[in-house]
Amino acid sequence: MRRAILFNGGVRSYLLTLCMLGLFLSLLFVGQGWAQEIPLTSDSYDHAYPEWSSDGNWIVYNKIDATVRTQIYKVSSTGGTETALTSNSYYNLYPQWSPDGNWIVYNRGLGSSYYQIYKVPSAGGTETALTSDSYDHNRPQWSPGGNWIVYDKDDATGYYQIYKVSSGGGTETSLTSDNYEHVYPQWSPDGNWIVYNRQDATGYTQIYKVPSGGGTETALTSDSYPHWRPQWSSDGNWIVYDKDDATGRYQIYKVPSGGGTETALTSDSYDHQYPQWSPDGNWIVYRKDDATSYEQIYKVPSAGGTETYLTSDSYDHYLPQWSPGGNWIVYYKYDATGYHQIYKISSVGIEEIPSSMPDFFSFKVRPTITLPNGVVINYGIKREGKVSLRIYDIAGKFVKELLNRNIEPGNYTISWDGSNHEGKKVCSGCYFVRIESGKFTRAEKVMVIR
Repeated sequence: MRRAILFNGGVRSYLLTLCMLGLFLSLLFVGQGWAQEIPLTSDSYDHAYPEWSSDGNWIVYNKIDATVRTQIYKVSSTGGTETALTSNSYYNLYPQWSPDGNWIVYNRGLGSSYYQIYKVPSAGGTETALTSDSYDHNRPQWSPGGNWIVYDKDDATGYYQIYKVSSGGGTETSLTSDNYEHVYPQWSPDGNWIVYNRQDATGYTQIYKVPSGGGTETALTSDSYPHWRPQWSSDGNWIVYDKDDATGRYQIYKVPSGGGTETALTSDSYDHQYPQWSPDGNWIVYRKDDATSYEQIYKVPSAGGTETYLTSDSYDHYLPQWSPGGNWIVYYKYDATGYHQIYKISSVGIEEIPSSMPDFFSFKVRPTITLPNGVVINYGIKREGKVSLRIYDIAGKFVKELLNRNIEPGNYTISWDGSNHEGKKVCSGCYFVRIESGKFTRAEKVMVIR
């Protein structure tokens, strides 16, 4: 017997109030550049160190699962079932996609054993060891062409040095060898240089680079402050990093990759760390311990300017990473599950259609769910492009994806039957239908009454 929908006056009034509150908050957040966080994982295990595939379709990360070890996993960038790529008695950490998307490289080790560099097919399969000796190897990074892996290694010098090894395996090559620590290596976009942290004669950690084929190290910074976690701009002309400067906090800085004057991009009384350039080079994303007293995701123009927060809640957010297209940021977050989960968020926030482009797409929702057809959603698009339609609850939690594919120009109708991504009927309340195409986003409210 089909369940009837009862329009009880008190219940309906209450739900309408909630919906209006939700709409008010939505519009408020739009004005502030706020975007909806979307969880990609949600279970009773910790997930960390997410990385995008080069095609933007997958996220790889490490997860402490039922093996009670940290394994390598992947999940679709739109959400769905997680896939384990490793399942062994070791800790597997810091996964990185190969440029062609066919391999994942990572650290593997446990207890008295040493951390070695391994790779595994991204589709699943047999692990391959690329190093095997009595030293720790950490933080592997693919060369742009995919032929080499660079990493830091605690070798016979007693210090961490920069090494590389062929992605097919073979003899390791040392790129540095002295009495200082070298960590966090990163390839330049053209593959000719490696940038990294080095603690040198200044007594502080500075930014250095070395030719990827070997040669003389070059200091890019030299002062009385620690510099950490360098990252190249997409054009190779700049290095961004975090620096514990005269403010007494970590701020975001950049320096020309050829050397020169450092430029501060932030300067306040909060810590800013783990910066990452956007693919188009116009923005830097990072985590910031702000007035909420939690680690939030922020961005700042790479040319300097006003910071924009992308998250603002009572949870910590870590290690933001841009999607290849620059539209999304992935990160991990300690959320209400009590574990670290993988999340993504729009890099631009919820952005209304500019008045100069009112006809880019049309979007109309009949606002109250009715059986048997459900919520009817009419939409149209004027030029071919990828369109997504998703349902969220009033708290911003992802409920269901209705559409996510390329659409030819035209007018379309789709319906939502009031179920979530597991096929279960949702509770009465206020929900939002969100359409997204490119950088343009619009959301409409809908009320479900059962």
